[in-house]
Amino acid sequence: MLTVYIPTHNYARYLDAAIQSVLSQTFRNFELIIINDGSTDHTEEILARYENTEGITIVRQQNKGLIPSCNVALQMARGEFFMRLDADDQLVPHALERLIQGFEDSPEVALVFPDYFETDESGQVIREYRRPKDETEVFRSDQPAHGACTMLRTCVLHEIGGYDERLRRQDGLDIWLHVISRYQIRHISEP
Repeated sequence: MLTVYIPTHNYARYLDAAIQSVLSQTFRNFELIIINDGSTDHTEEILARYENTEGITIVRQQNKGLIPSCNVALQMARGEFFMRLDADDQLVPHALERLIQGFEDSPEVALVFPDYFETDESGQVIREYRRPKDETEVFRSDQPAHGACTMLRTCVLHEIGGYDERLRRQDGLDIWLHVISRYQIRHISEP
């Protein structure tokens, strides 16, 4: 039902926690794609632990950058829904369940996004980001659109042409602008 992908480039110090946060989800109908984008740290040691884990696909490639890596995952995705988890992010145990529920409650939406916590390197919460209740105000300068932890319908990403590889950053903003111009979105008001 869902493809979660983790692109990583030299984020070994966070990668295991990111992977474990996906594997410990209450929602279980997902595949996990991990893309090692030419890491030179000990990422391969982390990935070796998951090499033969059912439901996990590991891609090893020369460094292409984040946005091309997103398109690699999109081409491989088998899920109806698609979500990036950055290698330095973690999901709370019910995150996937709540985001999927957002689609089930509102079948007309193409993108579902949550609130989120900002943490320090040790995982301690620094602050909680709450989005506006009104989806028409999602582009406030203090809370920009984010590419990670935003769940989309995979078919919609294909319809808009995937990720624009001419961009070097702000892929989330670009995707959100394309989606919002054609489709409805939904906010899940919890981090």
